[in-house]
Amino acid sequence: MIDSTLTRGSALGVLAAMLSACGHLPVAPPAFEEMAVQRTGLPADWTLAPMSGDASGVIADYSVFGDAQLTGFLKEALDNNRSLKAALESVRQSEAFLKQTRSGLWPSLRAGAGVRSSSLTNDLSFDSETYSFDVTGAYSLDIMGDLSASIQASTAGLRSTEATYELARRQLGAQVARAYFAVIEQQLQLELDRRALARAVDTYRITQTRFDAGSAARDELVLGQSTLASSEDNVIASEASVRTAIRALEILLGRFPTNALKIGAALPEPPQAPPLGMTELTIRARPDVVAAEFNLIQAFANTQVAKLSRWPQLDGTVGLGLANRTIDTTENLFDFDNLAMTLGLSLAQSIFDGGAISGRIEAAEASKRAALQRYGQTVIDAYGSIVNAVDQFNTLQSRSKSLQTASDAARETVRLSELRYNEGSQNLLDLINVRERADLQESILISNRRARIDQWIVLHQALGGDPSKATPVATQADTAEGR
Repeated sequence: MIDSTLTRGSALGVLAAMLSACGHLPVAPPAFEEMAVQRTGLPADWTLAPMSGDASGVIADYSVFGDAQLTGFLKEALDNNRSLKAALESVRQSEAFLKQTRSGLWPSLRAGAGVRSSSLTNDLSFDSETYSFDVTGAYSLDIMGDLSASIQASTAGLRSTEATYELARRQLGAQVARAYFAVIEQQLQLELDRRALARAVDTYRITQTRFDAGSAARDELVLGQSTLASSEDNVIASEASVRTAIRALEILLGRFPTNALKIGAALPEPPQAPPLGMTELTIRARPDVVAAEFNLIQAFANTQVAKLSRWPQLDGTVGLGLANRTIDTTENLFDFDNLAMTLGLSLAQSIFDGGAISGRIEAAEASKRAALQRYGQTVIDAYGSIVNAVDQFNTLQSRSKSLQTASDAARETVRLSELRYNEGSQNLLDLINVRERADLQESILISNRRARIDQWIVLHQALGGDPSKATPVATQADTAEGR
């Protein structure tokens, strides 16, 4: 005779062993361990090459532009941009997928009612009506844990989609700001070209007068004419550049490009560099890294679901059922005296499937490894983009002082050359060369200021955006039962 206590104990032991290998095992911890391995070698500080020259004021306080028109454009873009709206719909779709998956945690309840009339074919006057009412309720137990793993996968997918949306939002803000300042830069370049054109017109008028008086050679007159035509061409090209920049901004705002924007602001001094913070926390707060981490957790959970399919499928169900039938009357149709409760337990195992299960597991494992490698590369790319952005920002800041000095000196050279030309002690060719060099220096200075603003935006973006509104770093609690 077999001892019943021993039998029950053995059964419980087998069940415990099965559950220890099924989907109730935590998914997130192994994923976070693999993430830590991929971050191995991440420098503890920001390795920047030392710079020569005056680097004072290169990195300073973090501030905002304080531009009301830019703020309005940012709000308009966030409200109207179609691509951002599409990204938001992806978040809602992921929320719906999670809701669909989590529905397995709840019982299902179904009710139905009907009536049927029947009669004899040889006596149509004789008929009867049958009324029916049924209620069915069922609840499936997640014994093996595949539902739990699926919920963790869907939750991680939602968190990844949310981070991707946040990344798209910040990228759009950066694009709008850069496009806005690009318009201002092009307007300043156009203003510079128009001043050059006005000088060319004035110089050509003086040269024409001198030529008519016989005090200037024809080569000076032709040179002045050539310079005037070239200046006119520069103005036409700059006007086209302004229109192109405005259209690009209008598209980002969600408008049809009509060149209707009026922007009168000047290029501000670039805000001071944002604080870098600790490398790991800064990098892991970037939306793209957050999305990669949750993608990896999702891959681990999907692999868990795939592995469960090779185990015997143990299913438990609890149900309530009621089926009433009455003939020619609805009396007692809704009587619940016959409500029945059912308990079910089934065990099933695939014997041969031609390698389908093993193929799904291998595919899931490959997907997990790919997600792991993508995560590792994302971390490396994030660190590299931050270091490059800081270095470029510092370089542009250091160049600005020298460029300002060069531009001021070139302006003074123009003033002196114009005095000598008006006195007749300097020829037109030398004056034109001096003016072109001065205009070039001023143009470079304008481009440098815009580039510093642009690079600040790049650095701001590389650091994950506003540090006070950083994307939350992924934690194991973010994937627990879909919470």
